[in-house]
Amino acid sequence: MPTDESPHHRAHPHHRPQRPAEHARPGGPGPDGSAPGALLLSADDALTAAVLRLADVAGCAVLREVPATGAVPPLLLAGAGTPAAAVAEVRARGAGEVVLVGTAPVGPEWWRHAAEVDADHAALLPEAEPWLLDHLLDAAGGPRPQGRVVGVVGGCGGGGASVLAAALAAAAAEDGEVLLLDADPAAGGLDLLVGADQLPGLRWGDLAGVSGRLRPDVLRSTVRLDGGLHLLAGDRRTGAGPTREALGAVLRAARGAFATTVVDLPRGRLGELGADVLGACAEVLVVAPATTRAAAAACCTVDEVRRLAAGADPEVRLVLRDVGAGADADVLADVVGAPLAATLRAERDLEAPLERGEGLPVSRRSPLRVFAARWARAAVPAW
Repeated sequence: MPTDESPHHRAHPHHRPQRPAEHARPGGPGPDGSAPGALLLSADDALTAAVLRLADVAGCAVLREVPATGAVPPLLLAGAGTPAAAVAEVRARGAGEVVLVGTAPVGPEWWRHAAEVDADHAALLPEAEPWLLDHLLDAAGGPRPQGRVVGVVGGCGGGGASVLAAALAAAAAEDGEVLLLDADPAAGGLDLLVGADQLPGLRWGDLAGVSGRLRPDVLRSTVRLDGGLHLLAGDRRTGAGPTREALGAVLRAARGAFATTVVDLPRGRLGELGADVLGACAEVLVVAPATTRAAAAACCTVDEVRRLAAGADPEVRLVLRDVGAGADADVLADVVGAPLAATLRAERDLEAPLERGEGLPVSRRSPLRVFAARWARAAVPAW
């Protein structure tokens, strides 16, 4: 009984933080006396042990018998031998979701039983363990850790957004796992910029049909760079960049798998991405050269970001690059209508290594690297 939330689109247990053991009490009541998060009806000892192990990781208390009175848990996990009448009774008493669980391989009779009990989902272990763990986390309630999404966009053509996005991601990766998303297919490719175009890994072309929910651990198959930095770039074999649906699915999954996600946004296609993408950003950095014409163009970009992200209200700040002695950064920021995040002087040694595919400069005196490190210390959440 496949659904659009199939086991292939859920999180892997090893990439979820384990909750304290005292909150995982299979069979016991919740701390406020309410029904535990799940009810497990199964005569299969091996299956029961597997489900309870996942429940312990999720911090989800599990009942093993239907309570004689009172509330029943919102999630019913039924083994193959569970009578349809018992499932119907529990559903009538308030269980909102029924999952038939089993251990692969199974025969046609198992799937027939799923239809007989009118299961909302059918989960075969061990393949569906990540999916089931995510459901147990939902049933357990309580806050889940969510990573921070930061957008970087050029205020004008050639503004330098890709270079800044790569620098921020590299700095943040020194203290945690980071995903760098290339959402601008017309920018030439972040993989080329950071010298990773020959490295193996998942690219946007591999995710062309993705929508809805994406299993977060899938994103760990993207291009892996040094440390904790992962890159999801375009695919020059097909010319594929991200669809709006795929980018939305990746952003939702990335927040559950990475402390920080940095998105290189396409200046000319912000409207195509929609409010759901920009609304996911806690911060948007608009980067532009320190000239009056660039500031005038960046003003339009800032206005569009704010319009599209209305309601989410990400922090929008300006990064001025190639700031010389004659530039008045405060005046330019007033023209743009966004507070200054940084002013970066020109770096003569930046372009050549990037052109040779050697990646970003490694000198700790690089203004770009100094700002990126300072930004990472202030902006990256604990994970």
